[in-house]
Amino acid sequence: MKRAQKNRFEHGGWRVGTASELLGLTEAEEALVEAKLRLGDAVRSLREKNHLSQADLAKLMGSSQSRVAKVENRDPEVSLELQMKAVFAASPSARREFEGLITKWSVRAPAVRLARTVSTRGARRGTRRRGPEPANT
Repeated sequence: MKRAQKNRFEHGGWRVGTASELLGLTEAEEALVEAKLRLGDAVRSLREKNHLSQADLAKLMGSSQSRVAKVENRDPEVSLELQMKAVFAASPSARREFEGLITKWSVRAPAVRLARTVSTRGARRGTRRRGPEPANT
């Protein structure tokens, strides 16, 4: 907003501020809103850069063309998960780049494997191993 326009509003009794001030957002909430808005633009840019139609991207995501349109048009109901899925589908290098960013933010710790190790010692085949029995009181 131009300074002259802001002054006119203030002299007219209006209070001028930001959307985050009006809504009472924390800095973290404000950053999340901004990130979600920018992701919508990023999805469109990545899709166009890779010469994909919305239908093509939807197929790569396992979603529909209308959902891709909602992501690109900043629909507030679109989840961060769907936005990230669209980014990863639109750009094969995005996953590697994102993992690099997470690694940069993270404390250097040994990599944790997502695969679960199941102990079969003492368990019969086809049964689940149970935790300790509750104590009788």
